[in-house]
Amino acid sequence: MRSIVFLIVTCLLFACQRGEVSTYTTYLNHNDTVKYVGKEECRMCHSEIYDSYMQTGMGQSFHFAVKEHSALANSQMHIIYDTIKNLSYQPFWKNDSLYIKEFRLNGKDTTHQLIKKVDYKIGSGQHTNSHLFEVNGYVHQMPYTYYTQDKLADLPPGFEDGQNTRFSREIGLECMSCHNAHPNHESGSLNKYNSIPQGIDCEKCHGPGEVHIKQKLAGHLIDTSKYIDYSIVNPAKLPIDLQFDVCQRCHLQGTSILAEGKTFTSFKPGMKLSDIMDTYLPKYEHDNSFIMASHVDRLKQSACFQNAEMTCVTCHNPHKSVTTLKATYFDAKCMQCHDVCKDEKTQNCTECHMPKSTSTDIMHVAITDHKIAIPSDEKNQKGAFLGLFAINNSNPTHLSKAKAYLKRYESFESNQFYLDSAFKYLQISEHNFTSYIQYYYLKNDTKGLVNFVMSNDVDSSKYTQSDLAMAYSRMGEVFASQNMNTNAELYFKISVDLMPFVIDYKIKYGSFLLNINKKTIASSVFHEALKLNPTIKEVHLNLGYIDILNREYEMADRRLKQAIVLDPDYILAYENLVLSAQMQNKNIQMKFYLKKILEIAPGHKANQILEKL
Repeated sequence: MRSIVFLIVTCLLFACQRGEVSTYTTYLNHNDTVKYVGKEECRMCHSEIYDSYMQTGMGQSFHFAVKEHSALANSQMHIIYDTIKNLSYQPFWKNDSLYIKEFRLNGKDTTHQLIKKVDYKIGSGQHTNSHLFEVNGYVHQMPYTYYTQDKLADLPPGFEDGQNTRFSREIGLECMSCHNAHPNHESGSLNKYNSIPQGIDCEKCHGPGEVHIKQKLAGHLIDTSKYIDYSIVNPAKLPIDLQFDVCQRCHLQGTSILAEGKTFTSFKPGMKLSDIMDTYLPKYEHDNSFIMASHVDRLKQSACFQNAEMTCVTCHNPHKSVTTLKATYFDAKCMQCHDVCKDEKTQNCTECHMPKSTSTDIMHVAITDHKIAIPSDEKNQKGAFLGLFAINNSNPTHLSKAKAYLKRYESFESNQFYLDSAFKYLQISEHNFTSYIQYYYLKNDTKGLVNFVMSNDVDSSKYTQSDLAMAYSRMGEVFASQNMNTNAELYFKISVDLMPFVIDYKIKYGSFLLNINKKTIASSVFHEALKLNPTIKEVHLNLGYIDILNREYEMADRRLKQAIVLDPDYILAYENLVLSAQMQNKNIQMKFYLKKILEIAPGHKANQILEKL
């Protein structure tokens, strides 16, 4: 407590002293050696701003899933039902901890139940609360979202229409870096974190604070009414385009393509966003629809933006919650430019000119359309597809465009046009080994991929570990399918070495080793994966199969049943239980598991086996 009091007193004393003139010309906190310190350090001197900011949507964006921070604490705790998967989800509290129960009913009987503790809630609650769980640092999304505007629960965005991935959706840096402050991400992983902060903090808009705090404590003060303090970024002092980049880093959702050598945590306020990434959106003729985080794209279509030096902070105070502001606050912003209005109605301008509307990507959500426009009764009629366009970069490279089309094809919609466009841009780009591998793999062109690999060398220094590991894992798959096992084994091993914490690569490597009868090494690989994360069904499946090969049937059955606990429709696990029962001459158990398979997949070959028993 003494150190805290001393720091506050020190800040007050420094605030009364005359500041030194800054001689810097670039921001010191852009240096990679400057550390993030967390918002609590900022609070020591900026308590009033801190307290106000913590009430904003950004300040409440990410927290532990406790009643204080959860919209479910005051909800009816609705049970949701996935009609396609035939699974239900029910949240419940146990003291101050939130849990979600997945279950399946057959009449009044519960035939499946899986309970997981919710570790984090994501979303401020102005629109949604979604839910995440963590196992040994691995973070995944859960299949339950509470939509606060409509006060109802449903599957999360992207889980609907048969796409319910249950508890397996990974929360990687691309997601975490916008919904939260700077996390401590485990190198060599996709979704493993050593520590996770609680909510978007000061440093998201001001940059790392270490050097700023050190300078202030050392008495190096700046009169910011006259000079720029280059130890920390004040977005208001940035050129307009760089101010805009601070906001559009996260309020511009789309297909984001990183520049060479950059990651999703590379951007710092004051940098040019297009030096870090390009963000693409599909454009159509006569299209006026928009997605949730499309504020920047829509605002750029406004005459207000095009004809004036307008930025997000022209209307928004990032330190103050929008929910505390009345319509008159925004009316005053409008009247700064539109002091003479032809319309007699000059109150609540946004109601007509920035109406709330549903987004195309998130159900049960109404958001403010940031395309400031004269109201129109014309219905949206989406015309012909025009292509992908980088919203934050008017001149992206051909390689960036190629990567955008590949990512769009893989992540959003399997439209052949995307693959064709990607190949067109790849051919006129600087050679990019990993992108060609992605192209041939997505095209399912086995011959093309093998020929490309055999005739091209890869300069590993040009690519990220993540891109290389994915390329090598896919090369392993394709070469294994052609019985080119020496190459395949090498490629699988490289992928695992490059990204040792990606369990999917270990599963593919271990499965390949099993197929070429390297059972001992395969067992070691799967046990490594099990130690990292014991909740992955494929790991239990393969270890169970190895137990069958070793005639350790009791252990095999335990592992395979655990795989089914993790996924009640896991046919491969049931097939291996049939195999285990067959090896033990247990016909009754065989019939039981065969019938289970037919309940899941009536057209399965299990029916033919049953007829012979």
